[in-house]
Amino acid sequence: MDIEIEDVDSCNKKIKFVIPHANYKKEVDKYYQKLGREVKVPGFRKGKVPASILEKQFGQDVKKEVLSNLISNELNNAIAEKELRAIGQPHLLEVNAEEGTDISVSASVEVLPTVDIQEYSGIEMEMKIPRITDEEIDQTIEAFRQRKAKTVEVTDRPVQEKDLIKIDFTSMLGDKPFEGGAAQDQVIQVGGGQLIEGLDKGMIGMEIGDNRDIKVQVPEDYQNKEIAGKDVDFNIILKGIQVQELPELNDEFAKDLDPEKKYENLEDMKTKVRVELEDYERNEALKSIKKKFAEKLTEQNPVELPEGLIKEQVKFMSDQANKKQGKEAQHDHGHDHDHDHAHEDTVTPELIAQYKEPAVKALSEELILDQLSRDLDLEVTPEELDLELQNMAKLLGGGSSLTQMKREWEKNGVLARLHSRMKRDKTLNSALEKVTLKEVMVDRKDLIEDNK
Repeated sequence: MDIEIEDVDSCNKKIKFVIPHANYKKEVDKYYQKLGREVKVPGFRKGKVPASILEKQFGQDVKKEVLSNLISNELNNAIAEKELRAIGQPHLLEVNAEEGTDISVSASVEVLPTVDIQEYSGIEMEMKIPRITDEEIDQTIEAFRQRKAKTVEVTDRPVQEKDLIKIDFTSMLGDKPFEGGAAQDQVIQVGGGQLIEGLDKGMIGMEIGDNRDIKVQVPEDYQNKEIAGKDVDFNIILKGIQVQELPELNDEFAKDLDPEKKYENLEDMKTKVRVELEDYERNEALKSIKKKFAEKLTEQNPVELPEGLIKEQVKFMSDQANKKQGKEAQHDHGHDHDHDHAHEDTVTPELIAQYKEPAVKALSEELILDQLSRDLDLEVTPEELDLELQNMAKLLGGGSSLTQMKREWEKNGVLARLHSRMKRDKTLNSALEKVTLKEVMVDRKDLIEDNK
């Protein structure tokens, strides 16, 4: 089939083609054969109805349906053959179908524009990495100690700051109890900030079995509005005292901490913790530089976007915002450029004004990175996707098989989003190899100032 593509503009194409009458006639005859096997016509056995009778009774409907199907199929074939990146269904402009002649068709379709990515190898970027301090290493190791701490019962002294205590309590607002004002076997850390300020401090000095009344003034911004800003009387019964016993920080602690990391001694642990923290900060800095690089590429390669696509993105962003606010989103889905959306009726001028700028920014970046992946001939392989799924399954600790997890994620759209994220990451990693990327170690406080 001869197909003619006419550029209307960078986002719209006009498609022209001719369906030979012989092809049309062949499809009509096939339809009558199928119809003859299915319909009942008085005076004829099923399957023995002459074509002339069928044509007389159903002719107009048959011709209309056959022509519609032919045009739809040929349009889709034309889009595929010419590799047009359509973002919606084509719209028929003109159909010339005189009886007994070839059928000429013209239609328009919105497409993603082709982008010629400007040369980017000359870009220079600084990747700022926060310098790891001895204090941060000590804090990390102290967190290791906290995780290995043992809880020990204390019976020979009263409550002190930082103790873990088990209590029963009741409370009164004036002479009345209130909802949530009583509990049994509540475990708290004294001075840990779990209770109303002043309440846990008032328990210092209590001994196991003691019963103590404590009056506190509840802060004005307290979550329970019934007692916020008021004086409340608490009655506390102390049932137990515990302390956390931290392991001694020495070579034995380092050796026993994590068999997989195989720390040889305390000094080796500190050295490796520094490397681990530096690797983490480097990876975080790389994520940040990828984001900045994507933004820079988008700035350097302005694109004209189809209005239909912008409206689709505006609707998507609006729905996501409504969802976060607890409102019902009528069209909640991820991005998909291969199907039609009738957003014109739901995207108001107010929504366009509110979301158009971020929508254009997001779409432009998506389009630039998609074109870049094509230029670099990159794709996420099934093996890479499966490996990422295996890693995520380990992190999630789920008991389901990889095949089951993959099937579930494919059904709910998570797999498509994961594939998209991996492709984006792979594209940016490959492109960044061509730019000048300079690592700069900085103090964390300076990095925080830069990001304000």
